Amino acid sequence: MSQVSDDYFTYPNRGPGLDHTRYAHRYMRSLPRFEWPGGKRLFVWITVHIEHFPMDMPNKPFVPIGGMDRPYPSVWDFSTRDYGNRVGIFRLMKVLDRHGMRATAAMNSEVAARYPHLLAEILKRDWEVAASGVDMGKLHHGLQYRDAEQALVEQSFETLRRLSGQSVTGWHSPAHSQSQNTPDLVAAQGATYIADWLNDELPYEFATSAGPLTQLPLSYDLSDRKILFVQNAAIGDYEQQIEAAFKLLDAESAERGGRILSLSLSPWVIAQPSNIRTLDRLLARIASHEGVACATGGEIRDAWQALELKA
Repeated sequence: MSQVSDDYFTYPNRGPGLDHTRYAHRYMRSLPRFEWPGGKRLFVWITVHIEHFPMDMPNKPFVPIGGMDRPYPSVWDFSTRDYGNRVGIFRLMKVLDRHGMRATAAMNSEVAARYPHLLAEILKRDWEVAASGVDMGKLHHGLQYRDAEQALVEQSFETLRRLSGQSVTGWHSPAHSQSQNTPDLVAAQGATYIADWLNDELPYEFATSAGPLTQLPLSYDLSDRKILFVQNAAIGDYEQQIEAAFKLLDAESAERGGRILSLSLSPWVIAQPSNIRTLDRLLARIASHEGVACATGGEIRDAWQALELKA
């Protein structure tokens, strides 16, 4: 039997729950009690995913949730998703307008280029534009050459900044896809926050080679796409889950301080005629609660930074 040397057991990233140096380990329960600006306890972060699914989408390295399941040309897949940019988004805007709620538009840059009228409606409502890659056929993954991914990140930010006139400081990778280089490339473009990691319910500082980012909690488990499309649940089940999440977070915020309810919405899913009124009812109930406010990703990031609870 060979003897194992001592250095075999040396692992530089060994620590509580971590195998990397991107962020410090913490428990939410260890944070001091705090409130959001204006004495608010609970921020509602509405993120609307505005995406372009090309008809010739590749199926490697993986097919994103909502991607094309059938061979080219999949008219059914394409037109179902395109419904969101042609019809659904305007229903969704009407509902958010009714409740005075501004959203973060997590936007493929190809949408801004192809649908200028849609971008104009987003800007008219003073929604925040966040970069979400080029389109849903151009994902970010570990087998990608760094230069190729850098070009995609640069294209996304450049196009959205030029066409929207906004500073565009947020990033959400299409389909939550990310390579080992994505955060570094995003930070190098002047972004201040990302929303790809799903391991927390409050922001935390995320290290990159180009300086720190703030990681924001964009929930997938509460997304309409997971509940209504992937799990094929009834709209009543969606309503029950969002309501339950809101009640728990509202109670926790009263006891422990600031919390975030993240609502991830896809216009081609939630804005179907059979679904949109349920969302309307949900938002009406949420908006009626004292201590609750709607905030964009950038507003949440700035508020968190001001609290100096960045660990």
